This record gives sequence, C-alpha cells and structure tokens, in this order.
Amino acid sequence: MTYVRTDDFDVYYESHGEGPALVLLHGGGGNHAAWWQQLPHFSKSYRVITPDLPGFGLSKVNKGVYDTALHPAAIEAVLDDAGVDRAFIVTQSLGGYGGLSYATSHPDRIAGIVMTSTLGPVGDEISDLNKIGRQSVQHLSVADFLLTKEFQEKQPEKVGLFFQIGSFNETGPGRPTRMKNALIGSVGVQQIRDAIEAGQHVSVLEGGADVMVYPPAYARLRELLPEANVQLVEGAPHSDYWENPERFNAVIDEILARVYSPAA
Repeated sequence: MTYVRTDDFDVYYESHGEGPALVLLHGGGGNHAAWWQQLPHFSKSYRVITPDLPGFGLSKVNKGVYDTALHPAAIEAVLDDAGVDRAFIVTQSLGGYGGLSYATSHPDRIAGIVMTSTLGPVGDEISDLNKIGRQSVQHLSVADFLLTKEFQEKQPEKVGLFFQIGSFNETGPGRPTRMKNALIGSVGVQQIRDAIEAGQHVSVLEGGADVMVYPPAYARLRELLPEANVQLVEGAPHSDYWENPERFNAVIDEILARVYSPAA
C-alpha cells in the first residue's frame, strides 16, 4: 500500500503497468477502485496511476475541511512520490476540478488532460452557463444523476458495486461529510489557452446522454476556445467509464494517440 503523507493529507495511490504515465482521477462517487474496467486496458501500454483524492477511499484529510482546493497539491505529491516527471491526466466529474487546476498551471509536467463529465472548474462565461445545467438536475437522486435509469434497471449488480465502492468515501455525493468545492470556476479560458500554447493537449468530452450536461455551455466553450478539443460523445452518460467502459476506453485511446504513441 503506497501513501504520500503530508501535514494536510495522507493520499493513497496505486501504480500499474509500464510506459508513459497516465493518471486517472475519479469522480465524487468513486475512488481508485472505480477504475477497475480501465486498469486492464490501459496498463498494457501505460503506467497507470490511480490516486484516492483526499477524503475518498483510503485517503484522509489531516486538518481543515474536505475541499477540492487540496486536490492539486495531492496530485503533485503523488507524481513526486511515484517519480513521474510528466504525465497525462484523465478525469471524471469531480476529478476535473483538481485535475484542470493542476494541469493548466503545470504544462511542463502535464502532457495533456481529458475532462469527462464536467465543466465545473472552467470559469468566465462557462461557469455561469454551467450553473444553469446544474440547477436543472438538483431534483434528481444521487443514483439518477450518476447512473442512467436504463443501466439501473438492466445491471443491478454493477449498480450495487458502484455504490459499494463509493461507501468507502468519507465525502462526496450521499456520504456523511460535506465537501467544499473552492475550485468551481477557478480556471479561466485564457489560462487553458496559455497551457495549450505551451504544448499541452486539452480535451473536454460532452456526454450526449449526460443529465449534467448543459449543451449551450459546451457550444460556447467551442467558440471561446477553438484550440481545445471539445468533443461530443454520442450516447455517453455521466458515468460512461462505468456503464460503457469499451466506448470510454476507445475514446481515451484515440485522444492519447494524438499526444504520444503507447510504444513511446
């Protein structure tokens, strides 16, 4: 068991495979174990690193409150401890807050980032538009905004596993301790543009069946940031990595191939 221990947090992470470093950052309903359908696939070609963000899984906050503001420092601590000079980050939902914040402020260390299932950390006009989308789903249960109705009906075993994995979290949706999100709207469009100009790849995936998606927000991001790959994934729900791992993995493969070859 590998931990990075600081005054602020103890962060658990795992490392699987060899090759270019690929960091998978889980969402609010998950932790490192949520990537069980991605690890066998990506670890064939990459060194896959799966941290538990502070307050999730086996990671703890030692002082203060649970807050996404801790996540960029946790990401850096994991990279340092793992001896990784440069990595590619794939984020899901909540993981995008710390992921985007760290990636855009460290384009020398992060080769690229894929943001799935969230625009939350993007600021400026996008933040206001994203709030509209969030408000439209406030009435939904945790299950209904994380997983589709069809999936809940057809695959109850995987639904049960999803929430069993999430039950190890101290914070996050439906968990006992509330989490602050100081990183909402924290990364400006110009900051993302600057990172791209410095050589970083940025992809933002719009799930076609994600109840959290507000399409005008993604449309506006395409207009404001044509340098980024703002990509529609037809039929993808909020937790596509869980419900449709083959599609999710294939989309990420295609993006990774733009940055470096798995054989590099």
